[in-house]
Amino acid sequence: HGVVTPTMKKGGVALEVEPVGHVIWLGSKLPNVKRVFLHRNQELLHDAGWKLKLWRSEDITQQNFPYTYSTIRRALRYHDDSGENVFSMIGDLMKFEILYHFGGLYMDTNIELLRDPTELFTVAASLNKEVFLVADPGGDKRFASAGFMGALKKHSPLFASLIANEQYLNEVPFEEHCIANAWTGPMYLTLKVLHFDSAVILDRDTAYPLLCGQDQKDRCLERVGNDETSGSKVDQKHSVLVKEENGDMWRVKVPCTDIAQEYPEATAVDHFSLGKSWINCKPEVKSQKLVDWTLRYVHDPASFIFDFVMDQVRWSNANNTEKMTKKLVKRRQQLLGAGSNRAQLILLATTARSGSTLMSELMRQAFNADEDTVVWEDESGLHSDIPLYNRFFDLGDLWSENTLKQDWVLKDLKPKLMSFGVKESSFDTILQTPALFVDEVLQKSASAGYQYVLVKVGWNNDPNDSSLAKRVASNLLDSFPHSSVVFLERSNILAQFASLTAAQDTGLWMKFADSLNPADQVVMPPPIKVLFNFPRFKLMFDQRHQWVTFFNEEMDRRQRKYVHLVYEEHLSTQDKQAETMKRLKEFFGFDINVNSNFLKSSVRLVKSAARVPLKERFVNPEDIPSLLTRAFPLDEVE
Repeated sequence: HGVVTPTMKKGGVALEVEPVGHVIWLGSKLPNVKRVFLHRNQELLHDAGWKLKLWRSEDITQQNFPYTYSTIRRALRYHDDSGENVFSMIGDLMKFEILYHFGGLYMDTNIELLRDPTELFTVAASLNKEVFLVADPGGDKRFASAGFMGALKKHSPLFASLIANEQYLNEVPFEEHCIANAWTGPMYLTLKVLHFDSAVILDRDTAYPLLCGQDQKDRCLERVGNDETSGSKVDQKHSVLVKEENGDMWRVKVPCTDIAQEYPEATAVDHFSLGKSWINCKPEVKSQKLVDWTLRYVHDPASFIFDFVMDQVRWSNANNTEKMTKKLVKRRQQLLGAGSNRAQLILLATTARSGSTLMSELMRQAFNADEDTVVWEDESGLHSDIPLYNRFFDLGDLWSENTLKQDWVLKDLKPKLMSFGVKESSFDTILQTPALFVDEVLQKSASAGYQYVLVKVGWNNDPNDSSLAKRVASNLLDSFPHSSVVFLERSNILAQFASLTAAQDTGLWMKFADSLNPADQVVMPPPIKVLFNFPRFKLMFDQRHQWVTFFNEEMDRRQRKYVHLVYEEHLSTQDKQAETMKRLKEFFGFDINVNSNFLKSSVRLVKSAARVPLKERFVNPEDIPSLLTRAFPLDEVE
């Protein structure tokens, strides 16, 4: 560690900085409730041999902040002229320069220390790191939080890079404070961290055992009414009431032993109920500004920051989503170069059309969330600690003349693929050269930020060409030897006949509710009854048998391993669905979220009004041969 001074030696590690915890509060008087936590932190630090330093507006001087002073003064002038709050951006610049000059610990004013923070410095030193950060609690865990960090040495190159780039500091537009996380916060910090090996990002539980959005789980702080008795979250016997000058009343329990006992490894907790420092703006404005910042400063197309912004734009529901996505895709293609990257192909061969729809929905949800995503549910709905990614693209089952003429292809899929850069002429040769088309989709979707593409091939596709599905499957298996292959069939062929016939006769297949449209949260009517027609059944049975036999032989001939699923055994209940996704994760090594509660809450299958016995699916159940009814009892409920 170089020349070690005796200024700090705790827990078996000697450090080169004074043991000082730094806190910043600008503008108005520090609220009384924050002062309670400040005093608690001061007490704990004092017992551990530390000091606490509160930085205020009067500390902003050229001497204290030689690198960022002019930028901070510009921000303060903007605040005075506009009345807009940019203190979070000023605080970001201050904390980086404070740790550069002094080292030690920085923490936001919402933070309550639960124990001596010295151990974190010991951990960083043992890893030969000079800076420790903590994973961000409110967005994507791959980002480092700017609210709790420590420097073992003065003059860290990481913090130097954050404050010494005069050109960047001069370009920071404080009117864009709604994307402060990009200009001065976690995105800016993490962009620099990626270029230094001297920092470690610790698990978010280190300082954020409660995540942003989990205010209801904070049993040590709640806002209460003026009668001083409302509120049931914090134990009244072991808490104090804190009144603000504006009349706001808080019930506070310090020290927060409840969280300390529940999370014994946590060094601190962020009481998010005290408020967040960032300000939002209109979706279109935020998307535009995030994209502009990314295009200007993120030069690694493989960076997760690029993917994060792509996802933020897609999920924004802004009117400029398509335009902004095209700009990001174009830039990524320029950086990557043509054809240098491809998404991973997942091939789903199936005899069960509705089952394949369910499989694609399960995959979409599992693939679009990291395997370590924390999911919770409260009165406001389902939440996760990271944004859902857009990593999974469902190309569907295109291998039929009829399919290519359907609205979902012409009005949705085709325009979307063309926005990725897929040529319109490529659609003309889908049936003749499927592998070439899929390869182009894999390239362009990767440029658009997708990591996985699902292609489905079924046996009952084109009535004019019964061998089309087999040719497509063979072509794809030959061309993509490293694709992940899943085969799905339905064992109850009577139930399959009823479902297939009803779908073919009505055009209604399995439907999923739009979670953003409350009017779509309905149940489907009971399935219609169909006529059992033996020639039609036999045709289905023969085609199905030929397809199953063909596919198994093709895989055996290529000595390819794959996952064989049976709808009744692996997908008929939500528990089975979750187990099946775990099986796929383990078999193929997918980085996906298979939390059963997450899948159950996220897959929005519109269910029938009632489950009915199989015999009620038919107009004429008495005409079904006994050989079939013995194998598939008609009183079995679907």
